[in-house]
Amino acid sequence: MDSPVTFDRLYEGARRFARLAMEAHAEEDQEVFLLHAGVSVERLAKAALARVHLTLLTEVNGKDDMLLHFAGALSTPPVRLRTISASTAIGRLRKMDVLPQKQKSSSEADDLDGLIELRNGVAHLGTDNVEDYLATFVTTVDKLLQHLEQDCGSFWESWSETVRVIQDGQAGRLQRDVRLRMKQARHRFRTSFGRLSEGVIDGAARGGSERGLTVVEVSPGRALFRTLSQCPACDREAASLFLAVAGDSLLFNLELKTESLVCALCGFRLSGAEEVEAAGLPTVLQHSVEELTRSLAEIPDPAERIPTIKLSLPTVRPDSHDSW
Repeated sequence: MDSPVTFDRLYEGARRFARLAMEAHAEEDQEVFLLHAGVSVERLAKAALARVHLTLLTEVNGKDDMLLHFAGALSTPPVRLRTISASTAIGRLRKMDVLPQKQKSSSEADDLDGLIELRNGVAHLGTDNVEDYLATFVTTVDKLLQHLEQDCGSFWESWSETVRVIQDGQAGRLQRDVRLRMKQARHRFRTSFGRLSEGVIDGAARGGSERGLTVVEVSPGRALFRTLSQCPACDREAASLFLAVAGDSLLFNLELKTESLVCALCGFRLSGAEEVEAAGLPTVLQHSVEELTRSLAEIPDPAERIPTIKLSLPTVRPDSHDSW
C-alpha cells in the first residue's frame, strides 16, 4: 500500500496554503495569514525532506511505526500519521544548508523561527499586533522552491507579481509597501468584480463619488477638498482624492496639496504626500480663484451645512502601473 504522505501531496498542500496566506494578508487578517503561512512553510519544508527520503519525516522519540512505514518495512500506514514538527523540519534543512543557519544569518533565521512560533501561538492562544512576517514567508518559500527546482510562477500563480514586488531589493521600503498594497487592492477588485459586466462596474464606480471639487472641511487656517480620481490600483474612476490648501491662499491662487486617497471599489488607500507620490499621483495641483463657482449644499441640519465648491478641472489620471 502506498503511503498517503508523499512529496506531491506535501508540495500541493504548501502551494494551496500559500495562496490562502496571501489572500488573508491582502484582507489584513493577520491571524489567518500567520496560520496559513506557517502551514505552507511547514509542508514545503517537509516536501524538501521527503524528496531526499521519507524517513527524514520521522520523529526520533522511541516510536518507530512511521519510520518502519516510510522505510517500506510496513506496507500499511499507522492509523495515526505522525511526522516531525515544523521547527524540526526547518532544523534538519538548516543542517543540510538548504535554509540559513542562525550563526550564518541570525536575523533571517530568527524571523523564520518567529513566524513558526507565532503560527503556533495563533493556533493555541491567539495573538494581536504582531510584526508583519510577509517578507519572511515569501523569502523562505523562494529558497525552498529554488532548492526543489520548482517554478515560482506556477507555485504563486496570480500572486506572482505581488511576490516580485516584495522581493524587489532596488525599491525603497515605502515604495515597496505602496506597490504591495496596490497589488493586493487590484487582486481584491478582480475577486469582487471579475465576473461582472463592464456596465455594472462602471455604474458602481459612478456611484462612489461626484465629479468636481467639493469642500470637505474648512477651518481658520486650512481647507480640505475632495475630487474624483482614477484609482492607480483598479484603474477605475472611483477614488476620492483629498486635497488641502492653506487658508491664506484661498483669495488668490489655490495650491492644492494631495493628502490622501481612498477608492470606493477596491479599497486602496494612500496616506501622506510620500505615499501619494510613490503611487504615481501628483502631490500638488494649482488652480486660480476664477475657476471656482460656489453653491451651498442642502443639508437638513443647518449646523451640518458645509459650502460646496465646484471646480472645472481635469480628473487626475495617474499612469498605469501594470508593469509593476
